[in-house]
Amino acid sequence: MLVLTAFVTKVILFLYYLSRKGMFKHTAAIGADIGRQSLRIAVVNIEGDIIAERSYSLGNDLTRDIIISILNESVREIRSCVASQGINPICLGIAAKGFIDYQSGTVLGPDRGIRDWTNVPLAKLISREAGLPVYVDNDANLMTIAEHRYGAARGFSSVVFVALRTGIGGGIIINGKLYRGLNNAGGEIGQMIINYTGGLSDNGIRGSFEYFASASALIRRYYEETGNLCDGSEKALLCRDIFELSYKGDKVAAKVVDENAELVGIGLANLISVFAPEMIVVGGGLSEADDRYLNKIKESALANTLENCRKHVKIQRAQLGHKGALLGGAFYGMNRLAGKDI
Repeated sequence: MLVLTAFVTKVILFLYYLSRKGMFKHTAAIGADIGRQSLRIAVVNIEGDIIAERSYSLGNDLTRDIIISILNESVREIRSCVASQGINPICLGIAAKGFIDYQSGTVLGPDRGIRDWTNVPLAKLISREAGLPVYVDNDANLMTIAEHRYGAARGFSSVVFVALRTGIGGGIIINGKLYRGLNNAGGEIGQMIINYTGGLSDNGIRGSFEYFASASALIRRYYEETGNLCDGSEKALLCRDIFELSYKGDKVAAKVVDENAELVGIGLANLISVFAPEMIVVGGGLSEADDRYLNKIKESALANTLENCRKHVKIQRAQLGHKGALLGGAFYGMNRLAGKDI
């Protein structure tokens, strides 16, 4: 049995090698992204082309068993979808939120509102059902890898990715490789302190970048300025609603959007001063705002850094959007299968 397993592994690695040489272009992997409201899954070839993609809505009352059941179902369906094209994915890479033991594929937590979602041996559980090698990593790490391989940061060796969303996540590429830090906990950009007298975040950290500059912060500031309460008595605003109001000349909306851009820029300035990267890629929902917002972020970032640090840095919008975690997951899975740690 061990001899057979070793033989099968060698065959898979050989097929992967052929794909890199352009001799077996159907080589593909599955990328999956466990989000807050949905689970997305795709089959991606070695060139980064999405062959098939599906999305599954997630309810509000989530448990470990529900997530695993939906994930198993999605893998079966996406494999069946591409089988008619003669494509049989060789592995699966999963993007999950929180801290991950990437070597074993275990989700450590926090639970993110999913019951029993701590210390989950996710790779083992899904591999048992799918019969495929499965690899798991933090979603921001995999988005970073995708932007570096296929997106805005392609060709750069020193990159910081910042995901501006409900919270703020990120990832760091140094000398072409993902920087993981101790316990795979590097890249927690949102927990930088930008105002030590500021409010407490959900994590109990005072004055964090995430507390002041995330999508949640933008919404909170709009309600504070208007004097309204987001208490469920009226339809809650989304960030895009506030941006739309600012485009239409709403003074309060314009004020909090400009304030948010200034604060995001201050966070980026800290990253520029520490890492002096070639590029900062700005992703997440807030990055989809208009160019005026991104330009204000750039102005703030460059105004708060030393000339030698900021001289050649580029600040660009992410190119891959929600597909980043899918592309990153698939690419990560293929590299792990080939014995590479990226």
